[in-house]
Amino acid sequence: MLERGELAGVPFASAGAGRPLVVLPGLSPMTGVESDQLVRGSMAPVQRLADRRRLVVLNRWPNLPRDLTMAALARGHADAIRAGFPGESVDVLGTSTGGSIAQQMAVEYPDVVRKLVLLSAACRLGPLGRRDQARVAGLLRTGSARAACRSAGASLAPRLLRPLGGAVGWLSANRVLSSTQSADDLLATLDAEDGFDLASCNGSIRAPTLIVAGGRDRFYSRALFNETEQLIPRSQLYTRPRRGHSTVTFDPRAGATIRGFLNS
Repeated sequence: MLERGELAGVPFASAGAGRPLVVLPGLSPMTGVESDQLVRGSMAPVQRLADRRRLVVLNRWPNLPRDLTMAALARGHADAIRAGFPGESVDVLGTSTGGSIAQQMAVEYPDVVRKLVLLSAACRLGPLGRRDQARVAGLLRTGSARAACRSAGASLAPRLLRPLGGAVGWLSANRVLSSTQSADDLLATLDAEDGFDLASCNGSIRAPTLIVAGGRDRFYSRALFNETEQLIPRSQLYTRPRRGHSTVTFDPRAGATIRGFLNS
């Protein structure tokens, strides 16, 4: 059974009991945590910890400002953690865009992050990732929400399944982008991530950090994952060579490595 609510205005869903593990999911067209698929998928790499950890998924809140920045997203998530767990630092798992938010938060609010896991996330978007997101953002700016969802679905799917991913995105567009505001929220987040670069942050991440990468990630190159490891002093990089941006999140060995890091 999932518990849902808000922490300092940030929607959350949680399961399990024990010391908290905060999960920041990858970018979804939808804000909030009403989607069980988003929540369960975000928890998947650490689901086995639910018998002794409280898994808390935080997702972006609706009605985001058009000039949104990664710093503002990090501040909102840090405020939520402080509201939910006052005086406590927590372990944080950030996937993809959630990993970008987690990095900014770990730099600017080190008191809230005990350990950090970056899953399919690096210090900034690579050229292909930037290009794909720019295409989606451009379609959203022209009001072509269905085409934007098709483009996003295709880019996230494994290479052989991209036509299917695009079709799923096209068919689900009216459900996942059900209003002009939801499209605007997605566009604001895309623009915020486009401007994120860990190397440009005012400070460094102090928390022990595990970076989990797929060797075939289209959004982040191996060189970017290596650079991320160099930028974070207390970090280690674990790579699954045959996995991609999405598939590494469900890789059993990657999940076991994440759980081992968090339990150590």
